Amino acid sequence: MAGRTVTIEKPIEKIITNNADNARIVIALGEGAKLVGSDECTVGSGCLCPMTADNKILCDACWNGVIPTPLQDLPLTNDRYTPNLELMASLKPDLVFLWTSWEDKADDIQERVGAPVFVTGPDYTIEGMKDHISSVGSALGKEKEAEELNSFVDQEVKKVTDITSSIPEEEKLKVYFAPRGALKGFYDAKEGRDFTRTDNSYNPLTLAGGINVAKDVADGNVNVALEQIIAWNPDVIMVAASSPEDSGVQFILDAPELQSIKAIKEEKVYNVFYPNCRGTPHDRNLVNMFYMAKMLYPDKFASVDIKTEANAIYKKFLGVDDVFSEYMDYLQFPNTQKA
Repeated sequence: MAGRTVTIEKPIEKIITNNADNARIVIALGEGAKLVGSDECTVGSGCLCPMTADNKILCDACWNGVIPTPLQDLPLTNDRYTPNLELMASLKPDLVFLWTSWEDKADDIQERVGAPVFVTGPDYTIEGMKDHISSVGSALGKEKEAEELNSFVDQEVKKVTDITSSIPEEEKLKVYFAPRGALKGFYDAKEGRDFTRTDNSYNPLTLAGGINVAKDVADGNVNVALEQIIAWNPDVIMVAASSPEDSGVQFILDAPELQSIKAIKEEKVYNVFYPNCRGTPHDRNLVNMFYMAKMLYPDKFASVDIKTEANAIYKKFLGVDDVFSEYMDYLQFPNTQKA
């Protein structure tokens, strides 16, 4: 995915990943036992197995069972910005998976660690997700397993699109999506994690039958003015949340500046799942597709049980039962929020 040519010597016995997206697919393809190191968000945060906002473990079965050793005991080979090259080299990996935003570091890491570095990662699109799965499968010689996982992804998408594809375009709801939440209010100058940050191409929302009001914005992920959100006048507002304290829904409903918006007047402001975690988590974004569909069209998706669907998705990627049940009970809104 970085236009590099990489020679990989087989067999591969030791793997290092530098972000949770790559670790997740290594595990999903049955090679989790070969992980010998990973990043802080795989090892010490809730990007793979869920945690609370104050770093307490949810779902012990996930942390203790997703790889043969407890996940939190995996050597920490990089933080957000810097690889620990000495530690990586000491682990003698046969292959290092690097996320796409670090592609400029790939050649240097490969030379200094002494192992092939393979750059790959997903994006918000289903095709991007499947391309990522296929590329990791190709590098590991797990093409069959990757094909099966992609078939599962297609089946999950079809469960939603079989319903939403029959909704006439003029009857679809217009949605403003705040993928960075509203914990910091309207605007957070430091990192832009706020209500006015949106994305023009969040594929799970489109598959769920929503019309993204920002679809014509030039940049994929951008801050917009409050006046623009008011002018879009969405039917529904969706605010990402990663903890019970990160809701933001009441703040948005109460904001004097937004009272003219249809979604505010009709109180159609909902929390959805945070779609980022040092990458774009495949499992969480597939769950978001189902959840957004239920929030947008509750009658059409009345028979869909989010807990059942989401546990099946997490099981497919992590190999552990009931991971989502723990996460759902912690977040609260999937249990209490009604469309």
